Amino acid sequence: MKKLFTYIFILGCLSIFSQRIQNVNVSLVNSQNQGTNSQVLVRFSLTAGQSCPGYEILHCTDSLNYLQIYNYSGVCGNTTADESFNFTHGSPGIEMMNYYKISIPGYETSPAFRIYVSQQTPKPNILVFPNPVFNQEFIRLRFYNYVGAQVEGFIFNQFGKVVRPLLLDINQSQSEVNINDLNDGLYIVWLTDGNWLFRSKFIVKRT
Repeated sequence: MKKLFTYIFILGCLSIFSQRIQNVNVSLVNSQNQGTNSQVLVRFSLTAGQSCPGYEILHCTDSLNYLQIYNYSGVCGNTTADESFNFTHGSPGIEMMNYYKISIPGYETSPAFRIYVSQQTPKPNILVFPNPVFNQEFIRLRFYNYVGAQVEGFIFNQFGKVVRPLLLDINQSQSEVNINDLNDGLYIVWLTDGNWLFRSKFIVKRT
């Protein structure tokens, strides 16, 4: 009889913690310092049930030798509702596959989830300033993540009509455009160097 109770107790413990880890997802997120998608967001949930004694996030790049990259040692889980968690891995392997597992030590470890992290070059873009334009005669176009000498294009109004052709020389990553004759309204700057396309909106509000 004692063995039977022990067996039932073990089964009960296993049922409490079995398949608690659900909805695991790994995705790339932007690194503000580098301007690239070089961080990995790990998300998962724990189903409702008995509280668990913390969890670990494991990582490797060879699918075999996992190391702990995060340890939550507090009580986790909710007895009445599923609970969601997330962690951002700031230093995954670059130009290689990354593997992640979620573990409740002593009870459960999820299957591996993988994602490839590449070294991406930030996409060139422009910023128009001042924006909105009040009494200024000129706007400045600031180019980011771009090295070039000349671009051409147009300024469109909000109805799609070209109000100004543009041929701009870029000096120290910026250029200046006279907009003294533009009426109040919304405008779109459209530029290209034949390779990259730049677009940005600005508002003229003189009255």
